[in-house]
Amino acid sequence: MAESFKITDYDCIGFDLDNTICEYRIAPMIQMIYQVITEYLINNFNYSSDHLRKPVDYDFLQKGLILDIERGNILKLNSNGQIVKASHGTRFMHDHEIISTYGPQRKWSVTDSFVENFMNTWNGPLSKKIRPLLDYFDMPISLVFARCIDSVDDQGPPNTYDVWPHVFNGLHNMYSRENFATNVGDYFYKLKNSPSLYYNKCPDYVFDWLKELKKRKKVFLISGSHVDYATFSASHSLGPNWRDLFDISVFFAKKPGFFSDQRQFYNTEALAETNVTNEISFGNVYSQGNWNQLHNLLKKETGKSNPKCLYVGDNILQDVIAPQRFSGLDTIAVVEEMKMDCKDKKYCPDTNMLKPNKWSSYFIDADNSETSIWSSFIINHGKLCVPSIKDLASKSIDYEYQTFSKLKKYGGFFPYIPHSLHKFLKL
Repeated sequence: MAESFKITDYDCIGFDLDNTICEYRIAPMIQMIYQVITEYLINNFNYSSDHLRKPVDYDFLQKGLILDIERGNILKLNSNGQIVKASHGTRFMHDHEIISTYGPQRKWSVTDSFVENFMNTWNGPLSKKIRPLLDYFDMPISLVFARCIDSVDDQGPPNTYDVWPHVFNGLHNMYSRENFATNVGDYFYKLKNSPSLYYNKCPDYVFDWLKELKKRKKVFLISGSHVDYATFSASHSLGPNWRDLFDISVFFAKKPGFFSDQRQFYNTEALAETNVTNEISFGNVYSQGNWNQLHNLLKKETGKSNPKCLYVGDNILQDVIAPQRFSGLDTIAVVEEMKMDCKDKKYCPDTNMLKPNKWSSYFIDADNSETSIWSSFIINHGKLCVPSIKDLASKSIDYEYQTFSKLKKYGGFFPYIPHSLHKFLKL
């Protein structure tokens, strides 16, 4: 008993850029991000250099952790939304401390709201209480936040912590879209000066696979990065002719809002956003925009009233849940933590960064009794979960993935079983 999945069953296939088509070297990227933001916090908000300039504790880092902003805690949730592991600053909390803080059910109303519909906590009052750390750009922030809390606690713990606004300012200082062109802040400056240190070049077979896909299907690119940074990343990953791989490209898409809102499209010229446009067409690069308008273009180009669309991305909230829930796309989750089974270290050199650590595995909770909240999200909203776009491209476009009946109770979404799930699933 098995079900199959084929990419060629779809009329239109879309891709995210960062950490999907464009793969970063995770370890040096995390080291650089951590250094840039901690120096900003030390210099601008007087956080203790004794705490923040310690070496990066990679075993403390895991994608998908959640910040309890006001209490100074970092949380890991299982598929039921229970807090299965938590730290205050860098100190892990005992079970009795978690229960005394969040109740005997180990639940918090804000994380309950997040689990029910993450958009409830994306903007508005609840966004000031909670912050999920969704990808490798965010992953170092758990340690940054934790060490800032430690620094504050040295002076006597406050009733409510005011650390997050400072950390958020640091993130804005690094990632603001204007900074790539102006060289403000060190993040883009370091990337531009040493791209080979931070980017993995896509193998030729990925490029060829995308070219073949475009011959048979409509292929689009939707990225949250601004057009100048995205062009730089795509060029270093795919080469100077990267635009030829996509029928249309959209940057600074402001996901997840791209799939739920009606923002206008902007033209781009000379790697900058220009004027609003009411009409979009194949062969061009745009900024911002919305799915409905892009979908209407795909209808026109395919000649179908309801073309079947697929989107591939790494950010579980923005690239897997939002397209499926708000726009009806099927989705593929790219989760590099699956590489823990990889035997070729040249193929996946950052496996040590992705292994289970102080927080246990990305895929299961701390005591191996439940899948994590992220596994649950992928199960409920994704069609497939792969470690890399390289895995898709290493097979023919017509390859038929099998999702095994033994995994039905967990959704059957893994064509390959992550190492940390073997024992859990009793395989």
